[in-house]
Amino acid sequence: MTSTGRDALKADSPSSSTPEQPSPQPADERAECIQAALARALLELRTKRGWSVYDLEERSGVSRSTLSRIERALTSPTVTVLARVCWAYDHSVASLVAEAEGNYPADPRDTIAAQL
Repeated sequence: MTSTGRDALKADSPSSSTPEQPSPQPADERAECIQAALARALLELRTKRGWSVYDLEERSGVSRSTLSRIERALTSPTVTVLARVCWAYDHSVASLVAEAEGNYPADPRDTIAAQL
């Protein structure tokens, strides 16, 4: 191969010195949507019962700061934490997740479009 042929190949291949920024994957966006839907569902369960975050902390053993961050969708609960909260509500994890899955659009871009 001639030097000009090698140069042409190099021009077609991406340079390792300028890495491309990965675009957000749809799965990431869906995870954010389900996190927000779980947060809304958990907040709704607590407010329907008239419980404060302190009441839920006492019943679940999960700290108020963690509960607050989960309800504001700032963090995702671990399965163990989610189970403890659901047990406090006498609610199954499976039904809570199913409810949350039903409350977010199939395509997260629909949420963005609805906000515009």
